Amino acid sequence: MAFGGWLCLLAPLAGFLAILLAGTRITRRQAGILSTGSVFVGFAGAVIAFVDALGRSPENRAELTTSWTWLTAGDFRVRLELLIDPLSLVMMLVVTGIGGLIVLYSNGYMAGEDEERRYFAYMSFFVFAMLLLVEGGNLLLLLVGWGLVGLASYLLIGFHHERPSAILAAKKAFLMNAVGDAIMALGLFLAVAKVGSLDYGAVFDAASSGALSDTVVTLIALGLLGARSRSRRRSRCTPGSRTRWRARPLSPP
Repeated sequence: MAFGGWLCLLAPLAGFLAILLAGTRITRRQAGILSTGSVFVGFAGAVIAFVDALGRSPENRAELTTSWTWLTAGDFRVRLELLIDPLSLVMMLVVTGIGGLIVLYSNGYMAGEDEERRYFAYMSFFVFAMLLLVEGGNLLLLLVGWGLVGLASYLLIGFHHERPSAILAAKKAFLMNAVGDAIMALGLFLAVAKVGSLDYGAVFDAASSGALSDTVVTLIALGLLGARSRSRRRSRCTPGSRTRWRARPLSPP
């Protein structure tokens, strides 16, 4: 499952970087093809991981794969790792499957728009951020994923930067994202102080075994819910000449 998980995560990132680095050396159509292809390659990775999981016994359908340790402070370590389990597999299929169809539809919907290359780069980055959110193997990667999803939302909402309404909506989304991420970070600081780890297993075991008081568990949970609350307030708008931007924050689709 590890191969499929990494392929699923890195393919959209590769599409984003390819469009970003190629710049105007590729056409708008080629940028759309790159973005669409990278997301569907990610979907193929999700299918590979899903098929691999089906061939395993139910108790072995979770795999933690580590690339490297990227943060060390005494006994505290954070690794760049992915957790592939049934829940993340479902979300990987949903994100890349539906995301791929959205990007594919955008090839026609965005035809004739200015700066199509930038739009498709943003879409690949958005899919990568969502995949990091659902595949991240610890709470810090969860926070990074939330932050990148917020950044991608800000970029997409403000895609038509020449429109004051789009800029206003993007600013509102950015502020709500920043507040939610800060609240979530406070919850993670508390988890580090009380548990000494941001691994899912360590934090959940400490909570279920009674090692953490009800107050601490509640405060950590509230911190994690801070990101969820900001996601419900994110401004929603769709770039395109046929759509009127709305600056008022709305619930996500």
